[in-house]
Amino acid sequence: MDFAQWISLRASARLCPPYSRQPPRGYDPCMADQTTNPFALPGAEAPRAGLRDLNGCRLHAEVRGTGPTILIIGAASDDAEMFRPIAERLTGFTVVTYDPRGTLRSSRDGWPCDSTRHAEDAAELLRALGLGAETRADVFGSSAGGIVALQLALRHPELVRRVTVFEPGYLQLTASGRALASRVGGQVDGHLAAHPGDWAGAMALVSGVARIEQPDDKQHGDRPSGLLAAPEGLEWYAARGEALAENLIRGDLPVTGESVDQRALAESAADIRFALGSASHPVFGEIARELIRVRRRPGSADPEEPDVIDGVGHVVCFAPEPVAEYIRRRCA
Repeated sequence: MDFAQWISLRASARLCPPYSRQPPRGYDPCMADQTTNPFALPGAEAPRAGLRDLNGCRLHAEVRGTGPTILIIGAASDDAEMFRPIAERLTGFTVVTYDPRGTLRSSRDGWPCDSTRHAEDAAELLRALGLGAETRADVFGSSAGGIVALQLALRHPELVRRVTVFEPGYLQLTASGRALASRVGGQVDGHLAAHPGDWAGAMALVSGVARIEQPDDKQHGDRPSGLLAAPEGLEWYAARGEALAENLIRGDLPVTGESVDQRALAESAADIRFALGSASHPVFGEIARELIRVRRRPGSADPEEPDVIDGVGHVVCFAPEPVAEYIRRRCA
């Protein structure tokens, strides 16, 4: 089986673990299909990409540019290619993206796993790349990757400088989050009981249960938008999301059931900031504000409100321009 066939099978969301310690024959560290990424910048510098053996698994990582280090952490259902357009727009920085443990080109040793293990992977990746030890890295984590980024900050403050946590899915932290988690869990469990292995179908239910009413919905006849649904014209992202649906269900959803160490968050000396998108589900704003309440230290300059990125929903990959500009300002 060559790599293109392997990706095609993964897209069916029915293939069992892709590989353990060895990549499939024809492994391409830059991926042949990345030229089809709709937000890729023509002529952008190719990444320095490859596999790294660390922390009991093999991670695919990509490094772009030179300058201060920015590590971008996505959810288990996000691979490095999905963050490529954001990374390409962050010129003047050394930008690191990677496939988390269990995702596409990385191995599945020890997967599914909790956010602590993912955070240890991120720490070991920075060390393996020779980044973060002396100058420390800025970190941007989104969704379940935001939970990992926060764990990295709390567990390894010596490796990080500024950490931005975008819409972390700590659903157990608020009443609305717990209600949403209950609805999502019930729908997913029922669907998989009736349709074993239909990860893409389960993902569609997750997106639908957490649908968002967009500002123009009432003008156009009440058209709900799924939390994870790709906007019109971004079919590439929709297909890639379906290919990673199993990772969402088996990897990301359990992480959203974790609890934050509130004492560690309150006492951490790391520069931690929470952010959300103006077009996202209100539950994430409530979670961010509760985390800020826990975080704010008496007499400190800790923000009273989360940062808001205009025009961005929960899936930051759908809006690379404003997200990259926000990260640039934050890391300047």
